[in-house]
Amino acid sequence: MDSKEVLQQYIVGAMKSQSAIAELEKKLVDTSDFLKMQEAARSRYVIGFIRRVVQFKREEASAKDICLNIRDLILILGRVKLTEKLYTVVKEYGTEFDLVCENDLQVSCLHHIPEWLEPHQYIKDVYALRHDNGIELETESSGDAILATHTGFNAYKSFEQKVAVHTALNLPNGHTLLISLPTGGGKSLVTQLLASSSDGLTVVIVPTVALALDQYYAAQQNLTNGTEIYCYRGEQSEIERVEIIKALKDKKARMLFTSPEAILKNSELHRILDNAAKSHYLTNVVVDEAHVVPDWGVFFRPDFQIFSILLKKWKYESEGFIRTFLLSATLSDDVVDTLFALFGSDGKNAQVRCDALRQESRFYFHSAKSRKEQIDKTIEAIKLLPKPMVVYVLEPREAKELQKKLCEFGYKNIPVFTGETKEIDRNTILTGWKNHDFDVVIATSAFGIGVDKPDVRTIIHACCPENLSRFYQEVGRGGRDRLPSLSLFIPYQSRYDSDGDVRRALGLVSKRVLTVDRAVIRWKGMLSNPAAMIDFDECVLNTSATPSTMTDEEAEYAGNRNVAWNVNLLLFLHRTGFIDLLDANYVFDKKSNPPKKYYTVTIKLLQPNILSDDDILTAALTEPRAREYEAQMVGYRIMSELVSSPKALCWGRVFRHLFPLSREVCNGCPADPEGRITSDDTYKLRTDPEIKLPAAPPAPRLGRNMGSFNEMIISRPSTGPCSTEEVAVIAEKASQNNIGAFVVPSRLADEIVYNGILLNYEEFYYAVVHCPYLFAKGVVCIFDGDTVTNFTLYKNLGKLDAFGYRKILYCNENTIVANGGKTIREYSDGYPIPIQKF
Repeated sequence: MDSKEVLQQYIVGAMKSQSAIAELEKKLVDTSDFLKMQEAARSRYVIGFIRRVVQFKREEASAKDICLNIRDLILILGRVKLTEKLYTVVKEYGTEFDLVCENDLQVSCLHHIPEWLEPHQYIKDVYALRHDNGIELETESSGDAILATHTGFNAYKSFEQKVAVHTALNLPNGHTLLISLPTGGGKSLVTQLLASSSDGLTVVIVPTVALALDQYYAAQQNLTNGTEIYCYRGEQSEIERVEIIKALKDKKARMLFTSPEAILKNSELHRILDNAAKSHYLTNVVVDEAHVVPDWGVFFRPDFQIFSILLKKWKYESEGFIRTFLLSATLSDDVVDTLFALFGSDGKNAQVRCDALRQESRFYFHSAKSRKEQIDKTIEAIKLLPKPMVVYVLEPREAKELQKKLCEFGYKNIPVFTGETKEIDRNTILTGWKNHDFDVVIATSAFGIGVDKPDVRTIIHACCPENLSRFYQEVGRGGRDRLPSLSLFIPYQSRYDSDGDVRRALGLVSKRVLTVDRAVIRWKGMLSNPAAMIDFDECVLNTSATPSTMTDEEAEYAGNRNVAWNVNLLLFLHRTGFIDLLDANYVFDKKSNPPKKYYTVTIKLLQPNILSDDDILTAALTEPRAREYEAQMVGYRIMSELVSSPKALCWGRVFRHLFPLSREVCNGCPADPEGRITSDDTYKLRTDPEIKLPAAPPAPRLGRNMGSFNEMIISRPSTGPCSTEEVAVIAEKASQNNIGAFVVPSRLADEIVYNGILLNYEEFYYAVVHCPYLFAKGVVCIFDGDTVTNFTLYKNLGKLDAFGYRKILYCNENTIVANGGKTIREYSDGYPIPIQKF
């Protein structure tokens, strides 16, 4: 049954809601081609409809909510037949939603598109789930024994994912690796294989509970070798918590998903991980969705940046043993710099960058001349544009006001998610959003990070984000199923009103960087606080210390925001070389009134003479503060120009300016309504990873066979194409000799199982130039092509000589590999051996 047939079975009562949803969820698994992607999308719409009907029966959704949902359902699937009760609801309330009641309980929908949105084709594309000719599905890359042994997969999603995985697995101790793969590109597989193939513990730091649980369940499902996986979070039973602590103490846990807060605020977990670092049980630390860290400091969850202090201590106490991995999608240069400043390893940082701009979004822009127009247009768009939908506003107050307005119109099932949302409500909304319980969510930038919801069709900005990066990241939460999505940007613009959205955005930017005077006052406040402990050049500072400019009343109620500013000041002083950060500990002081929650940070004064003199410190901080402010202003200026002149430049070019490693992509914007998609490279490794690995020592038998040479021929008696069985024997022997890479013709790549990286010829030609470190453990190359192919293979193998990496060639000794008809036996300086000796 397809999705519409399941819908009809549910409508007539032949299938209960749970059975229908279970049947539809089967269609979400395979999205290997566009037809299956479209059917998966239709299935999600039907799941959403069924859930809305259940909510309506429970009075959790209103008649307007159900009509809003039915409108989208019909525009996606076509005319539907409803139950008598739903038909009655539509008859009473449906006209507002362009729903038309026909004979025999049939309902159709007139496709009304707001006149102020041009071109209309964008909206039609989304409802048609139309795929674009320029959008290509990723080409799978052959798997290997590592993938097959640890997971249920037999192929990598892409060559880029394969490179990311093997680079991570072979990263030397003490190094930091930043990996960017496009959304849906399979970053989580890197984490999973790190954990399952390492002897110690991999700690995965995630920004939201929803993402932690998503990844926890995905890891449990994907890893098939009994890896012990745990998720430590706030909302869990004491039994679960005790089980996790025991597994960590017994050193049986291999993978732990958690948050910075959980580590920092739980003294027992903190202590266990401290000991794990010292004993080398803690092997890998992964920071997922790493691009959020620079933004989540001043206004929201400074714990992420505090965690960088703890990680620095762990690295020191492990004597450079711990490896760090930073995972994200597209990244701007300033974010990369910040991430390496926080989590990097001096002289040991590397990147696997596969940045790619999203191809699914079509961009609408409408300038509202009043706040009322902005709200009215937003409400109209909520009714008439495709769902699921996220509506972003700047402040929690505005989110609640918009929700109240929608309630007045009769909507009941539209939640608000902001930084002020309580933890229990936060989890309920995130889970419900993922499970199709809501068609619309009103949110601030706190919402959407790492939420695995592929079918968001519209993102509305009823505000002006403070920088282009935030705007792009939020727009990128639409269309993750590779089908079209919409971005509607509705800023309120006024030349005279200081409350205009662009000016308000500037206010947010200005608040991100302390003025020099405020920085000096805060520094003095922490240093002179009675709780500060000073021992020569080492100090333990209380981050709840208030600046002298605060009144007693303000100081009494100064909370997380004050702590966040102090933390950011310490990080700024660290970045600029004035202090070193040694340790951080969480304190919950219940005795104070009101109770205080803060961090104590142990620092070392690197320039005490400057730090002890207010005037000298003011002068010293002026230039670095100006640089940081200017870095913040770059993204704001681009955003401001986009608002003032939306048709001046193709938005794809604007985004590429922010993300210079990506290729220009636009599927339609105010400046370029027809869109443009620049053809991309076959392999999308944007920069060469700066990793240098020495040649690994050979296995004893291989060492005896090769002697002092770096090249060896395994003599093949016959000529012509190799059989699968023949190559399988070589692969098995190469695995036994711990050779890291195996190169085969494309026709054999899917037939061979190899305990290392398996590459076809084209992948090898690329890798040998851009990531030669993949061959540090040696390479076996199967020759069975024509003369030109053999010549190209041998020439590319020669590029490894510069690194001293071992090359084993399986071929007939008379294979021609050079001009003038020279055979490989004449050209090679290695010994030929029979296969039996290998």
